[in-house]
Amino acid sequence: MLTFLLILLFTFTVVIPLIRGMRAIYRARRAARQYFEQFRQAAAGTQSSYGNQASAKQQSARRKKINPDDGEFVQFEDLPADAPTVEKTQTTTIIEQQIVDVEWEDIK
Repeated sequence: MLTFLLILLFTFTVVIPLIRGMRAIYRARRAARQYFEQFRQAAAGTQSSYGNQASAKQQSARRKKINPDDGEFVQFEDLPADAPTVEKTQTTTIIEQQIVDVEWEDIK
């Protein structure tokens, strides 16, 4: 009877947590493998579709967000190199003395 109780104790304290941990590791590895496989398939799908007409149709189906007829044309004018530049105003900075705090004094 004591042997049976020891086997049960060992099973519930060691074997079952060990199996749960191994199962969690297996699930994490499987999820990572699936994620990388999906990424690989997506990357292979975009590389192989560059030469296809399907990708050309997909790209031509995209429209620009802004209609070229919208907006106004802004005409820029070139300034000559010897044109006067805007003068910068000089600013004066006043440096104040640093404020000193109360000096430390030991209390006896």
